[in-house]
Amino acid sequence: MKWQQFHHPDWSLPVVKRRLSEEWIDVMKDVGDILLTNGRSLTWNHSYPSRTAFNMAMSRLRKQGLMVQYTDEVHLPRLKLTNEGLNSLPIYHTPHKRWDSKWNGIWYLLIFDVPESERPYRDNLRRFLKKLNMGCLQKSVWITPRDIRPEYDDLDQAANVHAVSYLLESRTVLHRETSEIVESAWNFDRLHELHDRYVRIYRNNLNALRAAQHETTELMELLYQEAEAYIQCMHQDPLLPSTLLPETYQGKQVFALHTRFRKALAEALLADNK
Repeated sequence: MKWQQFHHPDWSLPVVKRRLSEEWIDVMKDVGDILLTNGRSLTWNHSYPSRTAFNMAMSRLRKQGLMVQYTDEVHLPRLKLTNEGLNSLPIYHTPHKRWDSKWNGIWYLLIFDVPESERPYRDNLRRFLKKLNMGCLQKSVWITPRDIRPEYDDLDQAANVHAVSYLLESRTVLHRETSEIVESAWNFDRLHELHDRYVRIYRNNLNALRAAQHETTELMELLYQEAEAYIQCMHQDPLLPSTLLPETYQGKQVFALHTRFRKALAEALLADNK
């Protein structure tokens, strides 16, 4: 069976590893360069009020995917993405938790100014902010409707981020509608293209799956293809509360189809192995 492919030759999509567990859970791990900082900064002069608080902040950050390697009093610490964090179950496997969350009308803006000599620190900080599903209004201005004060406090405790940044709360942005802020911070045009392609292709593949019996090797091939397709379009999704989503947003349709597809595929595999 020649299944329809999600990949498009004109798109440069992230490389992912696919792994199937007994519960049919996919775990994504981005493959890319992990840079460590080796620059100097005279702003790094941080005394920790509590060693316990420091250790707890380090532990929470590590679980979320960011390792902080403390050096000395004149260097910004080294930031590194961890396998533990990268291999943890991503939120897009339970996206309804974000869609169903209530927004209190407050935006959290993180503004930072990291010198060019500290580029690795800046690049890994940006990667971590993307992992938190924050949107980029400008290169060094990031925004989210989620209260990230706990994450920011951890970054301050473990990586002295407050030496190069500010975290602001805002209910309004003058002369900007909420929908305009959302469209500016996140690339929903690109996301719509990915979502729409997934829905079209896997509706057809689902119909083909149900129309005939298939061998296990064909079904496993389809499983891996669908897993990669779902990850590629959903890992870019900010998963905002429903009240903030554009009318054209199709993420919920993608997740619903993904759920139906997995159920049908599991049933087909079960039938083929009886």
